[in-house]
Amino acid sequence: MTMDHAYADRRATVGSDSPRRRDKKSFTAMVTAALLLLAGCGTTSDDGAESGKPPAGAPDAVREYVKALNARDREALLAVGAAPDEPWSRAQAKRIMRDKGGRGLTITGMPVRYEQMGDYLGKVDLTTASTTGRPLREAVELTHEQGRWRVVLFEWPASEEKPTSQP
Repeated sequence: MTMDHAYADRRATVGSDSPRRRDKKSFTAMVTAALLLLAGCGTTSDDGAESGKPPAGAPDAVREYVKALNARDREALLAVGAAPDEPWSRAQAKRIMRDKGGRGLTITGMPVRYEQMGDYLGKVDLTTASTTGRPLREAVELTHEQGRWRVVLFEWPASEEKPTSQP
């Protein structure tokens, strides 16, 4: 075998046209396509949450709720509950404060369970310790509306309900 033949044989096995090199290129192309496809599955929604995952902030809403209870802060309670400052909501906030407020609550547990039905909903099994009075244990319902998590605290009067579309 002459030097020219040896070079040609070597080029056939490791050169750009070799079957082994074509397999590597095909494999690299398939891996790249798979990664791009997976990256496309993790798109984000309008509020920045990754599709398929609930938006962040539900635990923060629960913390704000407990903070409002501890401070007996009616305005903060109305804000975390997304209720307007109206006589009916102030009366309900007063009842909530009377029953649960001012106990020096410290959160000891608040696992969140999420559910998606249009917007996200959440449920927290809130447990607390208390410096005064008995600790609070309750199921707290949450809803994600207009880019924020809200604690479901208030019962809206029939005249204040949002209108529904007619069939």
